[in-house]
Formats: sequence, structure tokens, C-alpha cells
Amino acid sequence: MTAGRATQADDALSAAIERRRDELVALTQDLIRMPTLNPPGDNYLEICEYLQRRLQRHGFEVELIRAVGAPGDSGAFPRWNVIGRREGRQAGPCVHFNSHIDVVATGSGWTVDPFAGTVHDGKVYGRGACDMKG
Repeated sequence: MTAGRATQADDALSAAIERRRDELVALTQDLIRMPTLNPPGDNYLEICEYLQRRLQRHGFEVELIRAVGAPGDSGAFPRWNVIGRREGRQAGPCVHFNSHIDVVATGSGWTVDPFAGTVHDGKVYGRGACDMKG
């Protein structure tokens, strides 16, 4: 790709993100508001089902797979994986995202509710906001 094309693509991507800013902030807030604490493994199915519904609305085939036998998986705290797939219109390279949905304990020193998804000065604050939930 030439430098001019890269700049045009970057500009187009930035414009698309800006058009969806409110939607993306709301998504981040929704994810932060689900306290998926590990340990023990709280709310995994809830967040996976949320992501499943969202991906399906955007044309993805989605499967939830329980990670039976994985560290931490138990009847009380089952571990789940979300597998989403959407075929392109034509053959080409595959894009693969691998992430996690859990957060560790909040610790001390928070000045906002770590599970509120508070927006302040154009930033979203909460547990997971600066890693996979944000």
C-alpha cells in the first residue's frame, strides 16, 4: 500500500470510529458494568451471552464453548469461550482477535466505582477499561 493510500484508509477508519463514538463508549460501559472477577470467575456466561447477541446482530455466526477442564472451570464458576466467525465476500486473509473478558480484583485507591463505566473528561473509567473491555 502506498503512503497516500494508507493515509486515506487511516482517515476513513478514524471517521468511521468518530461516527460510532457514542455506540463504542456505550459498549465499553456495558462490558465494564459486568464484574467478571477472576478469581473466582463471576459473570462469565452473562458477558459471553451479551457478546454473542451483539456479534450475531452484526452477521457473525457465534458459538459459546465451555472450557471444561480448564484451570478454574467448575460447576459454580464455569469458564466460557466466545467463538465468532463471519465469512467475507471474497477469499482473502483471515483476521483473528484473541482476547479475555475477566478482570482481577479491584484493589484499593479507586476514586470512582470500578464497575460503573464512568465517563469523565472524554475517558471511560472502570475495571478493564484499559485492557480488553475498553
